[in-house]
Amino acid sequence: MLKSKTRRRVAVKTAAIAAVCGGLFFGAVPAIASMAAAPQPVSYNCTAGAAGAPTPYKLQMDITGPLAPTPNSTVVATWAIRQPAASPSLLAPSAIPVTERLVFDGDALVTANPSIVPSELRTVGATAAAVAVASGAPLQLPTMLITMTPTATGVIAVQPSSFGLYLEPAAGPGSGTEATLYDCTVANAAEASAAALLITVKPSVAGTGTGTPTPTPTPSNTNTGTPSPTATAPKPTITVTRTKTSKPTKDRQIDETPGGGASTGGGGDAGPDARMIMLGGALMMAGAAAGGLVLRRRTATRG
Repeated sequence: MLKSKTRRRVAVKTAAIAAVCGGLFFGAVPAIASMAAAPQPVSYNCTAGAAGAPTPYKLQMDITGPLAPTPNSTVVATWAIRQPAASPSLLAPSAIPVTERLVFDGDALVTANPSIVPSELRTVGATAAAVAVASGAPLQLPTMLITMTPTATGVIAVQPSSFGLYLEPAAGPGSGTEATLYDCTVANAAEASAAALLITVKPSVAGTGTGTPTPTPTPSNTNTGTPSPTATAPKPTITVTRTKTSKPTKDRQIDETPGGGASTGGGGDAGPDARMIMLGGALMMAGAAAGGLVLRRRTATRG
């Protein structure tokens, strides 16, 4: 699918991109933006036709891929170029009949840290469906697929680079003349780096899903049956303890009851009996009366 012009373009850029690739491979991969959640703008300089002055364009790079692939699995990154919301856009310079179709021929910079895939400038291509496009209408660019097979865990970076747009007969290459529509190169390397996709290759979880953890619940069931008799042993101990605790409580109440006179009705401890007081008073009165009689008799005798 490569045209002669594309081959020349790739050959001229290979040396410069190889230097960039080396810089990414030796530790700059983590500095690239992580997996893009939305299309990222990248500035391009595009030349319309076979010759002419380059025109700046702000195209949206939409690169997506798997979230957590595993080693030795097929990893496919999807690269789609979206037209800008505002002009200028990549337009059809003239009407494109249904007998022709749009061909995309582009370069993607693939790097890895460590070297789990070849770090190289990957040439990818895609062909759009054969549809008629009016003159001056925005071109519907096809989507490119970049396939890789990592050999171990690590990080893969996929960065957009230059591309070309061509027209070829719908019957296929060699069935008619081919025309160049646009030849675009990256104008801002920092924007292209920010639009790169990072794919993190993680260890396979198949090894941890073996039958090893299956026997784990089996001994746990055996252990659960063992403490069942142990659980019944403390129950009688608790019952006996409660019975012994209740008895001293009653004994203490009986021992403390005689200490209070009011609880048993005992009145001897209240003080001296009243009858003794009355008897003492009567004796005192009798003695006083006897003494008075004696005094009167002595007085009568003397007189």
